[in-house]
Amino acid sequence: MTKPVCIVGGGVAGMQVALVLNTLGVASLLVEKSSALGGRVPLLSKTFPFFNNDGFNDGKEFTDTLERELRLALLSEVRLNTTVDRVDGDFPDFRIRLNDGSMVNASSIVVATGFTPFDPTSLKEYGYGTYPNVVTASELEWMLNARGPTGGRLVRRDGKPAERLAIVFCVGSRNRRIGAPFCSRICCSYSTKQASTVMERNPRAVVVCFYMDVRTYDRGFEEMYSLAQERGVRYVRGRVSQCKQLADGSISVRAENTLLSRPFSGEFDLVSLSTGMRPCENANELARILGIGCGPDGFFLSREWFRHPHDATRDGVFLAGCATGMKPIRNCMIDGAAVAARVTAALRETGSPLFDRNRTTATGLHPAAGEFSTSSEPKTHDSLSST
Repeated sequence: MTKPVCIVGGGVAGMQVALVLNTLGVASLLVEKSSALGGRVPLLSKTFPFFNNDGFNDGKEFTDTLERELRLALLSEVRLNTTVDRVDGDFPDFRIRLNDGSMVNASSIVVATGFTPFDPTSLKEYGYGTYPNVVTASELEWMLNARGPTGGRLVRRDGKPAERLAIVFCVGSRNRRIGAPFCSRICCSYSTKQASTVMERNPRAVVVCFYMDVRTYDRGFEEMYSLAQERGVRYVRGRVSQCKQLADGSISVRAENTLLSRPFSGEFDLVSLSTGMRPCENANELARILGIGCGPDGFFLSREWFRHPHDATRDGVFLAGCATGMKPIRNCMIDGAAVAARVTAALRETGSPLFDRNRTTATGLHPAAGEFSTSSEPKTHDSLSST
């Protein structure tokens, strides 16, 4: 019986790995700890950078497309509500125990566990968790989503329209005081997208972005930054020193404009904190289970940064997407395809059989199109179908 590649994490990178492996004729078992695929992308109101008008108006539109393709991939099996509890053996013969106690034999393992946003509660100068109208970028994103709690309208917590928005960059990143000296790479870009979206929907709005440096580094991102300024978004270079709630619930913001060498103060209906990114929850525990290393920033460590960026520090374990650090969606998709190719090449080097056309999933049966398992317990069907 052919051993599948076990993919840990069902975000866009994990799904891409499974889809490309399927194209290459390699079976995979994707395990996702939550009850749905897509990770955090389905919550996005809009993908960016709108390069060549190929962005999606809703992140769920994008992940639904991937999920439909995955349902039709006969060499891919998906188990939701499933985690890895133990790994024994070595490449290319791993024995993996899942959270329900079942065992899976796998040829290799791909870690595509994504990231988690920084919790800004500990940074008291911003008042997050104390002032209702101080929100995180994730909360702002969901508010701007037509499927969100306000139907896409920008409002304060009391339901009144928010006409004045402040966006504070680098909250929880580039901050040695809290042990986070690194840049999270995508915050400037997603915040610029949010600011531009607000101005597009309401040209009369006042949107001010407070930044250290604007790092919109990828293809089409700088153009998006220029578009935001053309739409009227104002950028103020300087750290916000204090957010304070006023009697009417508005937020007073104080900062230092370092370009003009003078203080800035203003009142806003809503303040959004562009939080930096951290490794996935329980990254250290997962690293222990898999026998792989983590870098100083907490993300999983590559065996060789330049020559083998997708190889973990244990043979047969590979890294995809934001498991090694923050990446935009497009880069996660590129990463997923590259990891699938790397895994396939590594298996061929061992002389292991890549797949058996008569046994195409971990259960040895063809999956029924359109069906996923919502638990770690595989289902049995009367016909040639499975999870």
